[in-house]
Amino acid sequence: MNTSVNSPELIIFPPGKKIATLKKSESEIIESGHIQFENRFNQPLPTLVEAFFNKSKSAITVKVLFFVNSKEDLTSVTVRQLFSISNFGNYKLQFFLSCKDEKQAVTLSDHSSGFHYKSYTAEFTTNSTKDFPEHISLSDIEIVQTFIWDIDPKTSRGTETTVQTTD
Repeated sequence: MNTSVNSPELIIFPPGKKIATLKKSESEIIESGHIQFENRFNQPLPTLVEAFFNKSKSAITVKVLFFVNSKEDLTSVTVRQLFSISNFGNYKLQFFLSCKDEKQAVTLSDHSSGFHYKSYTAEFTTNSTKDFPEHISLSDIEIVQTFIWDIDPKTSRGTETTVQTTD
């Protein structure tokens, strides 16, 4: 996280509609390890992601592995969803994972851990079509893309995957 952001007024939250707040206390976010690099990165590391439809294609479940550069524990994450169309005309959902509130964002940023990153896994399900264009349904989604949104507002490179069926 960027330590130059020390004021809540400078925090910019990501686009899209909020679909979930995931909490560590409810095991919706699980700390899954840590990794140390020789170099420090100037923006959040990319996520690893998988996504799949339920049997009726009325919901998509997304599993994400992401990294946080802070000595403080991540206690919650907000997930925002944005409908998009890829460069090739495929319908996709973009998911932005960010801190739940300004206080947590500033705390994480103020306790940056240099070259050491904690990894977390999170899983969420969406059936929201609120920002979809007319005549497009959730079953038309081919791709999901996930981002870690930093408070400054640097983001990770978006990681894309195709939405798998459960067949």
